[in-house]
Amino acid sequence: MHTAINLRERTANVQGFWNPEHLLTLDQSHSLKIANIKGGFIWHSHPNTDEMFYCVSGGPLRMELCTTAKTPEDAEKTGADEVVVLNLGDVFSVPMGMQHRPVAENETGILMIEKVGTVNTGDREGDERTVYVDEKA
Repeated sequence: MHTAINLRERTANVQGFWNPEHLLTLDQSHSLKIANIKGGFIWHSHPNTDEMFYCVSGGPLRMELCTTAKTPEDAEKTGADEVVVLNLGDVFSVPMGMQHRPVAENETGILMIEKVGTVNTGDREGDERTVYVDEKA
């Protein structure tokens, strides 16, 4: 049976912060994931994929970008040289390979679209915040 997914209801049921859950897969190549976030995440990039963010609830979400850094360690030293603010209903795509750090002062529900197999910590896979999501569910 085919049914619609209500993003606000689904994000409201996600347990904890920075704990992405799989929604569905498109063309066996891209995964749609939801999460609730609050506070700041770690600097990281995704060398093999763009990453799209949609602000589903709460907000704002600040996407800190370090356009000159090649590594997360460089981004930590340099800090953000650009910030994109996503309010409720806004969407933004982080370009492949760009060091970024999502930050939300208030609880914020997000939808992410990225290639199947992409982990939330990107080039920092194995960090204590890495979450491996079952994308077959």
